[in-house]
Amino acid sequence: MTADTLTTDTGVDTPDFVLDVHSENLIKDYVVASVAVSVVPVAIFDIAAVVGIQLRMIQKLSELHDKPFSDKIGRKVIYALIGGFGGYGAGYIVAASAFKLIPGIGWAVGMASLPLVAGASTFAVGKSVARHYEQGGTLLDFNAKSMRQFYDEQFEKGKSVAKRASKNSKATGPETAVN
Repeated sequence: MTADTLTTDTGVDTPDFVLDVHSENLIKDYVVASVAVSVVPVAIFDIAAVVGIQLRMIQKLSELHDKPFSDKIGRKVIYALIGGFGGYGAGYIVAASAFKLIPGIGWAVGMASLPLVAGASTFAVGKSVARHYEQGGTLLDFNAKSMRQFYDEQFEKGKSVAKRASKNSKATGPETAVN
């Protein structure tokens, strides 16, 4: 096996760039799903759905990178990354969701802001976990503090991905959600 290939459990060498492309596409699929469920008009349900989508994404990334997965540890990784993110931390996400409880303007504010934040955070979580796996790590040794700057950078990039996903989901409808 060379430095730019990966041997899968089938014994076939897969170039790293193929793995990168699969990771990137998988992450973008889950961004679309996060954006789609974040427009559900039920406060707090939307957050639970986004966390569930992010958890499933981590599970799929774990399978793709041949790393062990644990639901409990996956949740800890999500909460550690999202909970410590500046102005768009867990408190902001909960507030954006709670705005949906206010008839009229509150619902509009929640609907306008949560899809962007949900999509961007899903992108950043996925990219952070994928990078950690590429560096040889597992969920057990994931350190959110050491990943903070990378997560922040990916969150900013994820905003544009989420905007595109939001435009796409409006154009194509909810059937674009992932399994």
